[in-house]
Amino acid sequence: MRILFSPIGNTDPWRNDRDGAMLNIVRHYKPDLTFLFFTESIWEGSDKVAPHRLFNWEEIIKKVSNKTSVECMIEKIEDVNGFDSYKDIFHKYLVDLENRYPDAEFLLNVTSGTPQMETTLCLEYITYPSHKDCIQVTTPLLASNANTKYANPEDQEIDLEIVNIEESKSESRCQSISIISFREAMIRNQVKSLIENYDYEAILWLLDAQKSFYNGSRIRSRLKEVTKNIKTHEVFPSITKKYRNNDLQKALFHFLLLDMRFKRRDIAEVLIRVKSITEFVVEKYLNRKYVGLIKYTKGKPYINLFYNPKFMSDYHNLLKNENYKFDERRLLSFPAYYNFFKILEPEGRLIKKMSCVNDINGIRNDVAHNLENLNLEKNGNEEKIVKAVRAVKEMISIVFPEIKQDDYEYFTKLNKELKELL
Repeated sequence: MRILFSPIGNTDPWRNDRDGAMLNIVRHYKPDLTFLFFTESIWEGSDKVAPHRLFNWEEIIKKVSNKTSVECMIEKIEDVNGFDSYKDIFHKYLVDLENRYPDAEFLLNVTSGTPQMETTLCLEYITYPSHKDCIQVTTPLLASNANTKYANPEDQEIDLEIVNIEESKSESRCQSISIISFREAMIRNQVKSLIENYDYEAILWLLDAQKSFYNGSRIRSRLKEVTKNIKTHEVFPSITKKYRNNDLQKALFHFLLLDMRFKRRDIAEVLIRVKSITEFVVEKYLNRKYVGLIKYTKGKPYINLFYNPKFMSDYHNLLKNENYKFDERRLLSFPAYYNFFKILEPEGRLIKKMSCVNDINGIRNDVAHNLENLNLEKNGNEEKIVKAVRAVKEMISIVFPEIKQDDYEYFTKLNKELKELL
């Protein structure tokens, strides 16, 4: 089904003894339904312009396309010259028509209305282009309409007959326009906002819906690589090329994801990941500096019962003082590593940073294991999480000091690159 949505200004249905824009579209596209929109002032007319209510719009249209049905809608508009006056009204009518005819193709007449109507309809197309086509119609003289003859209701039958004879010999003056530059400008601003929010998947989705976009293929190619790495946790190639240490690569990559989610304000997800990254980093440090403290069974970390007797005695005492029972079968995790550092490096830099993570461990467990909601205002939770994120970066810098500061700015550099491509 094909529907023509046409706002009507002061110059229709014809001018200079030829089709006006609306009739030219009807003549050549043969829509099943033509929906005409009038302001009350145009419908009732003025001293200079005849009332449009005096035209028999259904008869006029059916003389041009006898299978086309007609609906007229008259709205009282307070500010007829305001560009915002038609936005919500046009959108409402188009949504109603789409609901009534879900499989319809919509032709939007962007020539017949006032400049305010035409601009608003163009913006509607730019914002909601699906199943729509913008139709522009050149004037009969292919020039300005100034000083041309307008339709007179008293002569409409005679004029229409003349128009039909003349137009039957003429080619269509209709042209489908995509308004690419306007739509691309809007999409470009949306993409910029999404870049600021690190929402790369949404950018891909937005660009995939565009037929053409400046540097679109380069931006898509870059983001497909990035989003694939993010989704699969495959370390970014720029990191693997620069650093050979596999543990360093993982630590840096996962901190970048953590920091990116933090900047996106995905705080609950950040809270869950902070502990995991900390565990990974400090475990690598312990293995490097205190060889043999941790043993691995089927890849899982356990405490080595035959490690330094003095350490084992101190560890048993620490657990006893904190009312915990020693269990050699328990997998090692952040709480155990935190206790290790209380014995091994009680004044060291790492344990001071680990304490920031320990401060949010209870909140983290409630969210991760008990599926509780995260109350950022309660007990200074937001500030604690901010400190924990900073602490993770500082721990990585301590354990892997060879990481350049510039490499912590991966997403900042990516965003700059994307903006330059725009």
